[in-house]
Amino acid sequence: MKRAIAPLTILGLLGCMLLAPAPLMAAGSHPLDAPGAETSEATKPDDAEALAQYQVLREFFERQATLDDRLPDVFSRRVRQEEAMAFLAARDTVNRRGQLERFRMAKVDLSGLKFRRVTADPDLARIQVTGSYTMSVPPLIETVEEDALFVLLPEMGQWKIYERRGGWR
Repeated sequence: MKRAIAPLTILGLLGCMLLAPAPLMAAGSHPLDAPGAETSEATKPDDAEALAQYQVLREFFERQATLDDRLPDVFSRRVRQEEAMAFLAARDTVNRRGQLERFRMAKVDLSGLKFRRVTADPDLARIQVTGSYTMSVPPLIETVEEDALFVLLPEMGQWKIYERRGGWR
């Protein structure tokens, strides 16, 4: 069963961020390692596909937190329209509250996330993302817990997000 990513995640973040701040984590993050291994501060993959998969996930988290108009670009064409509609609805809600520019200036720290390749082949990648990341929308700082399996598909030479399955362990 596919789940829409943008509406629940963004609206949940908005609600949390307007309520209470959380401590900021150290800056930095690293890409996916070999299949079955988690990344850490000391490891980086030398596999170009792993780096590309990591980059699309990093872009997803950063663009979602900052309500970047390019967020739909990280999704597979198979789900892009649905995700774009959900994103636009969430962004419009923030804009109506007069908060869009604050979110656009948000700082995102992904260093608390761990990426583990569950499967990696030329036609599909499953990547488990766990841990937490922070986003700072001055004066608030919010820590967001993540536990999801992302399914990525290659399209026109780039990896794109097809599905996110929350609570996957």
